[in-house]
Amino acid sequence: MLLLKEQFFNPLYAFGFRKCFDAFISNGAIQYQCDYSSGMSINKVSEFNIRNYLGETDYCYLLDVLTETLEMEKFQLPSSVKPLDNRLVDRVSMINLCPIGRMEQENAVGVENRKNFASFDNTNKFRDKILIYLNQKLFSLINEKQLKITLGGQTSFDIGILGQDKTKPIRILLEKGFEKVIFIGDALFEGGNDAAINDYIWSWPLNTHCPVEAKKTHSWQETIGFIHELEFIELNTLEKTADEV
Repeated sequence: MLLLKEQFFNPLYAFGFRKCFDAFISNGAIQYQCDYSSGMSINKVSEFNIRNYLGETDYCYLLDVLTETLEMEKFQLPSSVKPLDNRLVDRVSMINLCPIGRMEQENAVGVENRKNFASFDNTNKFRDKILIYLNQKLFSLINEKQLKITLGGQTSFDIGILGQDKTKPIRILLEKGFEKVIFIGDALFEGGNDAAINDYIWSWPLNTHCPVEAKKTHSWQETIGFIHELEFIELNTLEKTADEV
């Protein structure tokens, strides 16, 4: 929650946003209701716990497999990339596996390390190879517990449960009566942690209108552009505030 406040909740308030909204975090499986109309009010509505769902035996087995995978000789990082800080993080509703590790406070060293890994991964399909291995090694949990492993961002993997993913907020919003939902994501490709949205759209009954639209983004700047086009923000005001921060 501390990281979320630093990276999302606090900056949004600092940029002058003063409305109510729902926030779905940890791949969409944990819901908060937020009211910024008079101060910052952030209340948890629901939470999925992957550890409780799997049970202690399967949960520990999962962690052991992930740890052993990182230590395997064929999955060692090149000399240009260094493992920093936490490589395995329990985010309550999911597990995040990051071969290069996640720094609590990212600095210039971390940014350069991420850049080097992304270049290495794009050239060598490093994460794709790990993904294939994990899907084979964890087949029993995938088959019996609907475990789902996807690529997250530029550097990591999201390990969660089918349905307890980014389709969950879509379903909740539609149940609330929203007539249209626009999802903006950078990992809509097959194997990405946003791909479940495309699967949801493609599974919509034929000859009926699907209220969900998925938009591919390549950067946070492009995402802001999309939101501005939808008239949710004033771009000049946001740019001015960002410069001041």
